[in-house]
Amino acid sequence: MAIRNRKPGAWTALLTLAFLISACSGPAVRQTDETAQREKPRPEELGEYRRLLAEAQQLSFTLDFNDLRRAFVESPEYNPHGGAKLPGLPEAYESVEQSNFDRCLEYVDRVLADNYMSLEAHMIGVLCSGRSANLAREDRHRYMVEGLMRSIESTGDGRSQESAYRTISTSELRGFVRLKGLQIMDQSLVYDRAGVYDKMQVRDPESGEEYALYFNVSEQFAHSVEDRTAGNSQ
Repeated sequence: MAIRNRKPGAWTALLTLAFLISACSGPAVRQTDETAQREKPRPEELGEYRRLLAEAQQLSFTLDFNDLRRAFVESPEYNPHGGAKLPGLPEAYESVEQSNFDRCLEYVDRVLADNYMSLEAHMIGVLCSGRSANLAREDRHRYMVEGLMRSIESTGDGRSQESAYRTISTSELRGFVRLKGLQIMDQSLVYDRAGVYDKMQVRDPESGEEYALYFNVSEQFAHSVEDRTAGNSQ
């Protein structure tokens, strides 16, 4: 499958804006503990997630990204930080700033080898493979970016806790905000009986409008607590 139905102008503008919004432009998304060091799961333990991931890597027309994200959370490979702290991501951003797009792709590969679900890594991959004229690779990253974004957008509109976007990792949340072209002005955790939410105060740099976006991070938060509990018990 080749994804050739591109809108180069829109994508270029969006990605350029996304990368201009660096971590220092506003408060960073909270990162909790260091990523737990997990043993590599055995192939027989991987199950549904690996099956759906294989479909994603083949650019399946029929893959349901909601199912893929759910299976990832339920798999032994789930990482609530989602790439945000994996080696390679900061270096990939630096390579973009230095216009070293071949090196950028090497770092993207490092992130995706540990976590193929990192929205940020695929977002960077679209830009760097496009600039390197690697169209087949650009298609693969774009497929993941568009599928993950549609899946997140299908969960709500983010304007209240009741209609919060549901994200499953720090990297996914951060990549989503950047691809929307928004600046993070402030961030806080809020709770109710239904779950845990990241309340992100964001600014649209084009209109100057500021507003709150809510992300349901209950699954991510629960797994982070489990990691801390497991670490303390050792």
